[in-house]
Amino acid sequence: MWPFDPNNQPMYQQYAQAYNTQNYSGIDQNQAMGHMQQFVQNAPPNFQQQVYQQHFEQMPYEQRMQFAQQMPPQYAVAPNNSQAMAQGFYQMGQQQPNMVSRVFGQGGGFANPLVSGGLGALVGIAASSILGQQGGGLMGGMFGEREGYGRGDDEGEGYRRREDDDERRDE
Repeated sequence: MWPFDPNNQPMYQQYAQAYNTQNYSGIDQNQAMGHMQQFVQNAPPNFQQQVYQQHFEQMPYEQRMQFAQQMPPQYAVAPNNSQAMAQGFYQMGQQQPNMVSRVFGQGGGFANPLVSGGLGALVGIAASSILGQQGGGLMGGMFGEREGYGRGDDEGEGYRRREDDDERRDE
């Protein structure tokens, strides 16, 4: 996934499209984890943190709380601070790259909608950002604020942000 490989542009487009539609069923989770590991190991620090922060900002508070609980204690972050979560996730990826796959449940956890949608969303944000930097369009590489996140329910409707999510961030 990083550095950009123009011969692999269909893969970037697949991830970006999955993120745009919030339909991650066509994403091979093991392949996505491999691409995520490449991104963690090779992408510039500021670009990684930008992608992670966007990912956490769009994640509903309950999911951020679950994600924060899965982080190792030395990278513990408050779920109401997406910037701190991005920095903690970045530091974990640099210092303990194998923990990235553990946080996302490598080895059977992909059935969990938080995991599959979370990983899909993260590689989708990264891919759309990379395409945007390469002139690949896709709305400048960023899709901006999203109402839904992941494919978290049985109907494929995803999670919806509620207005009270913003209030809980301040608690």
